[in-house]
Amino acid sequence: MIRGNSAMHRREAVLASNEFIREIANEPSLGLYFVQEHVSTSVPALMEVKGKFKACTQAAHKEIHSLNNCVYSVKHFGGVVPHHLDSIQSKIERLNEKLASKITK
Repeated sequence: MIRGNSAMHRREAVLASNEFIREIANEPSLGLYFVQEHVSTSVPALMEVKGKFKACTQAAHKEIHSLNNCVYSVKHFGGVVPHHLDSIQSKIERLNEKLASKITK
């Protein structure tokens, strides 16, 4: 009877060891399977977000370029226009004076 128990214990130990070795051997592939599943579900969504982000970045670059052109134009006109406005204003004043002198005559 002791011998039977001993054999049974050995058999259980061998089976448990085999099961443990099988789990350890299969664990990396099981882990890699879950990694593969995660990548296959996540990467397409990430690529879509990357595409949208790239489009937004390009649109932002275009707007920044346009804004830089506007700033340059405003600075340029700020330097040029006042002189022309002064010239126009003086011409209008001269015309008003001439009209006023003709009306009074």
